[in-house]
Amino acid sequence: MKKASLSFLLLLLCLSAARPQTTPAPAPGYALEPASSGGLVALDRLLQRLSSHKRMLVIGAHPDDEDNRLLTVVSRRMGAEVAYLSLSRGEGGQNLLGPDLGVPLGLVRTQELLGARRIDGARQFFTRAYDFGFTRSLDETFRLWPKDILTEDALSIVRRFRPQVMVSLFSGTPSDGHGQHQASGVIAGSLYETEAGERSPWRPMALYRSYVEPGPTTFDVPTGDVDPLTGRSYHQIAAASRSLHRSQDMGALQPPGPNKTRLTWVQGGAGPQGKDVFAGVDTRLTAIAAGIGDAARRARVETRLGKVAALVESTRAKLVPTGLAAAVPPTAAILSELSAARGELGSEEKGAAAAAFLDEKIALAETALTTAAEITVDALADRETAAPGDPLEVKVGVWNAGGQPVSVETVDLVSPDRWNVTAAAAEPHDVAPNTLTEWTRKASPASAEPTVPYFLRRPMKGAIYDWTDVPPNVRGEPFQPAPLIAIVRLRVAGHPVVLRRDVAWRFRDQAQGEVRRPVRAVAALDVSVDPDRIVWPTADRGEKRLEITLTSNVPGPFSGRIETTAPAGWPAIAPVPFSVNGRADRRFFEVPIRPPSPFPAGRGTFRLAAVTDDGRRFASSIRVLDYPHIPPTPLPEESAVELVAADIRLPALHRVGYVRGASDRVPEALTAIGVLLEILDAKELQSGDLGRYDAIVVGSRAYETDPALARANGRLLDYARAGGLVIVQYQQYQFVEGNYAPYKIEIARPHDRITDETAPVRILDPTNPVFNRPHRISDEDWVGWVQERGLYFAHTWDPAYKPLLAMKDPGEPEQQGGLLVAKLGKGTYVYTGLAFFRQLPAGVPGAYRLFANLLGLKASG
Repeated sequence: MKKASLSFLLLLLCLSAARPQTTPAPAPGYALEPASSGGLVALDRLLQRLSSHKRMLVIGAHPDDEDNRLLTVVSRRMGAEVAYLSLSRGEGGQNLLGPDLGVPLGLVRTQELLGARRIDGARQFFTRAYDFGFTRSLDETFRLWPKDILTEDALSIVRRFRPQVMVSLFSGTPSDGHGQHQASGVIAGSLYETEAGERSPWRPMALYRSYVEPGPTTFDVPTGDVDPLTGRSYHQIAAASRSLHRSQDMGALQPPGPNKTRLTWVQGGAGPQGKDVFAGVDTRLTAIAAGIGDAARRARVETRLGKVAALVESTRAKLVPTGLAAAVPPTAAILSELSAARGELGSEEKGAAAAAFLDEKIALAETALTTAAEITVDALADRETAAPGDPLEVKVGVWNAGGQPVSVETVDLVSPDRWNVTAAAAEPHDVAPNTLTEWTRKASPASAEPTVPYFLRRPMKGAIYDWTDVPPNVRGEPFQPAPLIAIVRLRVAGHPVVLRRDVAWRFRDQAQGEVRRPVRAVAALDVSVDPDRIVWPTADRGEKRLEITLTSNVPGPFSGRIETTAPAGWPAIAPVPFSVNGRADRRFFEVPIRPPSPFPAGRGTFRLAAVTDDGRRFASSIRVLDYPHIPPTPLPEESAVELVAADIRLPALHRVGYVRGASDRVPEALTAIGVLLEILDAKELQSGDLGRYDAIVVGSRAYETDPALARANGRLLDYARAGGLVIVQYQQYQFVEGNYAPYKIEIARPHDRITDETAPVRILDPTNPVFNRPHRISDEDWVGWVQERGLYFAHTWDPAYKPLLAMKDPGEPEQQGGLLVAKLGKGTYVYTGLAFFRQLPAGVPGAYRLFANLLGLKASG
């Protein structure tokens, strides 16, 4: 691995920044902080990791599978190099914070994992797998996630990270409860078998499991000890790490006191009698030399590493906050011994494990030395984005807060994305104590390709991201390195070191103070369109409009035309001329569209492009995902609108009230087909005239996300008793524990669900109005559903409810709790676990038709 400043290494793996002016202050774990040398805490952490040779890899299927306590205690207390490999980025889950699902949710959860890793001290890796949703089937998992692809990706991570200990969070058996969990256990076990059999000094030497029932080989890993640098227990630090999973509703308490996690021995190590994570593994620093073939050379390297271990121990023992300068000479000696050990390696060993381990330790030592010497590097651009031919100006600063001068040899900008950068001539320059010296450079993108996550540069292949042309050292990382990095080569205490810093844009927010955002490449013109999908009832022959937004990202005016390509059989759409005047100029246009005659049901796509007068074509935009607890993250979006034309009719409705739930875009979907809908806020729920509404719909998980709903639940039931219609979409256990339903409903643990979106559906009462007015529901209406039929089905229910549907996953018992209807006074109460929150935004015609029928139950009597 290249020598690099480790305090900035994680920053190279993510897109990091601070928040826009309209958002709350960043939460702990938030990424791009102001430049800092790190102080005593950082120095002690670095020296701790230099004192031994410990490496552990944990493998699970999803972001929230991680054992944060294990990661924290092994990293923070034991000083080990720890990593978590999640097969997927969690795209198939739900989002408690906003409407983003699928790929955007995967980006949010990736950033949440990086925030968690900044707290617990571990690293993060992924495979190409896209989380396609819950499944009970290992066969389905390996059909959508081919086992050879997962194995290839995971094996690459194992050979890059080289763990001595592997921990499989799952057993690889049906007891794991989730086909993707089971797959992670199978992959972990096969990797260990493969690599442990290799004759390699870095092969994994022990395999443990975490989430399994305890047995005779299970042992406790205490996590209640206090970290002396923070005064918090490792369990408390782990809880803070876990709480970064905010989109998944996983905020955790941080109680002091004894605590533990546990592991179960599977293979290797000290055998079943071993009661320690690294039992039976040589974790001395000198173990790095084990793979050196030449005995004399190996002995020389071991001698130097022994000196390093002794120096680290004595230096840590003497660390005090006011005397970091005293750590400079011994830290310089540590770096010198490590560099000399690296120089001992023969040519045949240059690429071997010992070389990689030594390079990693040298990077740690370089960072430790500059931390002790109180040297800080910063790199700031004059704006956030750059397009081809429109360079950024970057100031690179070296701040020497220590007591001795340092010599800066070169200051360069480098770009993994091949930006054009100004070359830097050799320019040795001494930076005196208590001095800030700055250099100015320029850089601009060489191509029109915007900065987007590497795994989104190509369309997915099924449920697998396409990593074609992605460099091997980037594959499996959370994100690629920043597009622009400052590299400063300098001498500290006579030793050459390299410091790196991602280039950022900084501004002052009047409330938050300093705010930073990552720089990124953009195209000269962004073309966005709203909506991204139109569900068009075929009886509607009126006009609709596409709303186009053009945003210029370059200085100077230019003009052209907006071209819209209609689906086959649709009337041609005339081009719309446009002009923009310069950077940040935003123009809005409307493109009218009318259906053909006759108007058949079917699907199609409207594609849009802005074509400039000089022939350049722009047909995409970048949406930046902005959540208060993660860095802003770019998401590429094609300038296109999906069309779904279907026979969708509405019952006689004057007004529908809606209580929005988690990640809930159902209101927008219903409004788009003509439902007159009002979002019910706290005031309306608690004191408004609910009798005005033909129906009141409760969004999924709204009883968790909207406290006003729980307080007003009695009014909601009274509305139904007076003749109203209440439709409650799926809720979790808080709903049944709060007794919010008018008659008792129980949800099993784990909850009943239908994970197969193609599962056959049986209508239990074909004459019921739910299946007849205004649409007659048939088998065709269950075609094209996405990800799942539904979740959090009722398991048992009061006889007042009438179940209307039956369905089953392969090999599982039939479920009838997905759609329950009950009379309540003069009105009707509906509980449904059907996943309308996924189906309606996805444009599934049958889901619209069924939901329209539910809305018409009041009119049906």
